[in-house]
Amino acid sequence: MFITFAIISLLIKESMLLRIVRVAVPSYKVRGQPAQLDCDYELGDDILYSVKWYRDNEEFYRYMPKFDPPKHAYKLDGIKVDLLKSDDRRVILHPVTLKSTGQYRCEVSAEAPSFASAAGEGRMEVIYLPREGPRITGNQQENRRGDSMFLNCTSGRSYPAAILSWDIDGEKVTDPALLVEYPPIQHQHGLVSTALGLRVPTGRTMQVRCTARVAPSWREGSEAVVGNSQLADSKEAMLLVKNSSGGCTLNVMLLTLSFIQLLSSLMQLET
Repeated sequence: MFITFAIISLLIKESMLLRIVRVAVPSYKVRGQPAQLDCDYELGDDILYSVKWYRDNEEFYRYMPKFDPPKHAYKLDGIKVDLLKSDDRRVILHPVTLKSTGQYRCEVSAEAPSFASAAGEGRMEVIYLPREGPRITGNQQENRRGDSMFLNCTSGRSYPAAILSWDIDGEKVTDPALLVEYPPIQHQHGLVSTALGLRVPTGRTMQVRCTARVAPSWREGSEAVVGNSQLADSKEAMLLVKNSSGGCTLNVMLLTLSFIQLLSSLMQLET
């Protein structure tokens, strides 16, 4: 009986202490958007002394009810606190930039006599989305080399770098012999574009799709119908590209030996 009473007393005492209920930090935010950071806590029998927010261990906001005004924001690169909309349980950042990325921690402290404290954290990544979907083009120099067709997929500038993948007739291409990887291209303000090549066999019509993924919540794709027909003295390929917004661009690429020979003949006649 005494042990049971002691356990119950301990549980009651613990329930009366300061504790963090929930810290909510958005995993991803698009550059220029506002971000809301939530810190939900229970004081129990304690009296609130302060609520402080940190990014990568640097304090940028505090709420102290005994002070006038109770809210104060500190200058930190990539952090702009909206004081009017922030309080002891939430902080509004606006607008977020790429430099706002980091580990965010909420720390709640109690007054005497307990001086209890509790903390919770979460990471936020700020992303820059491409202004357009991935672009599919043909590589004429590569296409003249043999009996396979060579395509390029290039992403728009983003942060972090877009991850590209190819599908042929609805199946993801995983064979490394069909894929050609290129180093990422660096742009101003830390933005990056990527490219991924694809070799497709000739002799049939197929649907290819290139997908760019910048974050789990953002994907864009472009599709192309590739048709190929062998002629007696020429090779002719057609690429019909459709982007994810529904627009359609028709690019006809004549990768023909006879066409090249005709140009050579005309040049010889002119000379």
